[in-house]
Amino acid sequence: MHEKIQLRNVTFLGVVVEPASISFNQGLNVVCGASDTGKSFLVEAIDFLLGGKDLRRIPELDGYDRARIAIQSSKNGAWTFERSIDGGNYRVYEGVIGARTDIEDSGKINVKHAAGREDNISGWLLGAIDVLNKSLRKNARGECRSLSFRDIARMIIVNEQEIIRQDSPFLTGQYVTKTSEKSALKFMLTGTDDGAVVSTDIRKQSEANEMAKAELLDQWIIDLEDEIAQHGFSRKELEEQLEKLDVSISSSKQQLQLAQTHLNEMTTRRREIVRCREKIKDRIDDINNMLERFSLLRAQYVSDLQRLMAIEESGSLFVHYERKPCPLCGASPDAQHSDNECVGDVESIVIAAAAEMEKLKRLASDLDSTVSGLRDESVRLAEELVDVEDEFSEVDGEIKSAIAPELSGMQSDYSEYVDARSRVTSNLSLFSRLDKVYAKKEELFGDTDKSEADDPKLAAKLPTKTLHDFSKTVENILTSWDFPDAGSVHFDETIMDFVINGKIRGNRGKGLRAITHAAATLGLLEFCKEYSLPHPGFVVLDSPLLAYYKPEGEDDSLQGSSLKQKFYKYLIEEHSDSQVVIIENEHPPEAFEDQLDLTVFTKNPQQGRFGLLAVH
Repeated sequence: MHEKIQLRNVTFLGVVVEPASISFNQGLNVVCGASDTGKSFLVEAIDFLLGGKDLRRIPELDGYDRARIAIQSSKNGAWTFERSIDGGNYRVYEGVIGARTDIEDSGKINVKHAAGREDNISGWLLGAIDVLNKSLRKNARGECRSLSFRDIARMIIVNEQEIIRQDSPFLTGQYVTKTSEKSALKFMLTGTDDGAVVSTDIRKQSEANEMAKAELLDQWIIDLEDEIAQHGFSRKELEEQLEKLDVSISSSKQQLQLAQTHLNEMTTRRREIVRCREKIKDRIDDINNMLERFSLLRAQYVSDLQRLMAIEESGSLFVHYERKPCPLCGASPDAQHSDNECVGDVESIVIAAAAEMEKLKRLASDLDSTVSGLRDESVRLAEELVDVEDEFSEVDGEIKSAIAPELSGMQSDYSEYVDARSRVTSNLSLFSRLDKVYAKKEELFGDTDKSEADDPKLAAKLPTKTLHDFSKTVENILTSWDFPDAGSVHFDETIMDFVINGKIRGNRGKGLRAITHAAATLGLLEFCKEYSLPHPGFVVLDSPLLAYYKPEGEDDSLQGSSLKQKFYKYLIEEHSDSQVVIIENEHPPEAFEDQLDLTVFTKNPQQGRFGLLAVH
């Protein structure tokens, strides 16, 4: 039996949060439960702790600063590896320490792979399964590089995106790594690496320059693919998002325009009301000013009338008094000329005063009529002002409480859609740039696989007998699971994928792609075990039974079939001496729950375990 390793637990630690830990045993382990509880994140965490790239930051990770993975090695015993969630190197602890913090580390190891050395996570894991100094071909020229645990990890840890991919289960789809990935599968199936391959050295200097260009293009491709992988979106997903965002932006823009038009109309109406209100107020002020002036004028009329009345009254008294010498000219009564007017003609003055009084009374009457009309107008305008104020309050309130907030929300939504579209467009541009680099490489150098075929000594051919036996292993698994339309299975080396009963595996629906990818991954484990070939001894599969709860159509559905029952029965019976970790939404059949290690995430703080990480 070849050396193997198994997972014992994964633990997250932080200063201000409670530790979160999940354990695994030999045999079948199932983690199931509600969505958004950290099931798929657990798969990412396992890969990250075994030397993978940066850990995706999710809100639930706030408060945690490091993570641990405990590994049981048949060769080296139990060890725990601790890594910051931001990445970097490892602290190493002897034994399975879980969440304990009172133990000193046994040293540190690097994350970066170094050929032939065990002071890094890749070398330690390779050494634990006795494949430390192995080589893989990396290009058509026969140049080799050292085997890394990452070459093996992608064939034993399958996340929810990888398990439904239409491409080969053993290739990442990256153009420049196809040769090394094919070599890695050949090594797993044969136990023979490419250390004996000698690279050709018959290139001219001009060809060397061309190769330098190729390496530069390869580096660009790797950088672009790394950047694409960090975003975690496929081109199809981004194109679908872009299409949806365009529809949302168009709809939001129309709604925004309608809302803006409504706001403009209401604002114009409010301005008209304000102008009307100011006009009324100005007229009321004018009336009040006129009333004040008319009040003064009337007082003047009253004063003038009183003066004229005094003149009239005084004159009348003079007319009826006993005739005496004129007080003005001193003439005796007999000498007075009463029939002639003079400066002292009192009677004329009285008559003139009376006439002036009548005129003033008419003016006062006209003034009273005008004042009365102005007061009536003021009362009417005051009533109109109340109605205008009410209308202003209604329109202003609608603008402030309904239209303006609604418009603001629409503007915010529109801005978010535009920003999101900009991000999606930027991410899509990465694929466009990658296409251009691939096209340039194809233009300059053609198909790498063709150049490999030109030199049979360097061709990474997989042995026909080995592929036949491997295909039979996968066929037996599918038959045991009662996979519909299983039939014969053979491996097509051209596409690096299985053909099941005459149908290419990758051309089936995503649900059937998931279960057949699981069969390929488990088949590799069983094949290596049967022929005593090196294999870590465990696999992690995320959502292999997708066809039960998210089929693409009737042809992709497994509802009503017995596959789920036989799937779990087979894993329990056939993998008791290895380790299989299954991540699923649905629970396994109740009849098997006592025969496997089951962890359920409830998404309910009051019942069972909420999820992978603590609720805070």
